[in-house]
Amino acid sequence: MQKQVFPIIGDEKDLPFYIVGIGVECWQYPVNRTDGYEYPQILVTNEGEGEITVNGVTVKLPENSVFYIPPHLPHEYHSLSDSWIVSWVCFSGSEALPLLEKWELNKYAYFLSTDAERMKRIISKAYYTIKSDKIYGNHYASAQLYDLLIEYRKIAENRQSELTSVSTAALADVLQYIEKNYSGQIKLGDMAQTAGITEQHLCRLFKKNFQMRPMEYLAKVRIQHAKEMLVYSEKNISEIAKATGFPDNSYFSALFKKYEGITPGEYRGVK
Repeated sequence: MQKQVFPIIGDEKDLPFYIVGIGVECWQYPVNRTDGYEYPQILVTNEGEGEITVNGVTVKLPENSVFYIPPHLPHEYHSLSDSWIVSWVCFSGSEALPLLEKWELNKYAYFLSTDAERMKRIISKAYYTIKSDKIYGNHYASAQLYDLLIEYRKIAENRQSELTSVSTAALADVLQYIEKNYSGQIKLGDMAQTAGITEQHLCRLFKKNFQMRPMEYLAKVRIQHAKEMLVYSEKNISEIAKATGFPDNSYFSALFKKYEGITPGEYRGVK
C-alpha cells in the first residue's frame, strides 16, 4: 500500500506554505506530463534508479538524488530498476514560489547529495503529521515544509563545489559515517580512517567547507537529532542524551544551551 495523502485544503490556503500532496517511500510509476503539473514538486530517491527527461535532456536519478520540478514545466520520469522508491511532496502557499524565486531556486534542478537523508526524514515527519491530525495536521506540517525548503536550498547551493573529486568523496564518506553512527562514541581518528586521509587533512576539509572542526560538526549533528527527539519522542532528557551519543546529561545540557541558547527542557517546552 502506497504511503501517500492528498489532504483536503481548507483555510490552509491562507498559510504562506502548505502541502498539497505527499508520499513516503512510494513505488514510483511512470509519469508523463506534457503540460507539467499545477504545483511545484520536490522528490528524493530512496532506493533504485530512475530517469527524468526535461526539455529533451534525460538524466539518471540514483539513490539519494534530489530533484525539483517547478509548476507547469513539461516532464517525464520513470524507473530504470525493478523498483524505484521515491519520497515526494507537492506544495503551495502565498510565499512558497516567491521564496524560491528570491533564492533563485524556482527552476528545474537535480542533485546527488549525502544530505538527502535529512530531506527524507522531514518528508516522513510531515506525512505522519498530516495523517495523525485530520483537522490541523496540514497546519503543523506547514512548518515542516519550510524546513524542507531550507534543506533543499542548502543542497542546491552546493557548498562543496570547490572541492576536488577526491576530497568530495572523502568528505561525503565522513558525513555518511557521522549520520549513521552519531549515537556512538566517535573519535577524530575514526572519521579520518573512514575518509582514508590524515586527521590534519580532514580538519582542513571541514574548516574550508563548514568553517568548523570535525568534532564540532559531530556535536551539531547530535544536537539536531536531539532537537527532533525532544519534539517528536517521549524520551526523557537523559535518554535523549544517551541516544545522541553524549557521555552524560550535564555535558549534553551545557552543549545544547551553548548552541541553542536555551536548555533541552526549555526547548521541549516551547515546541
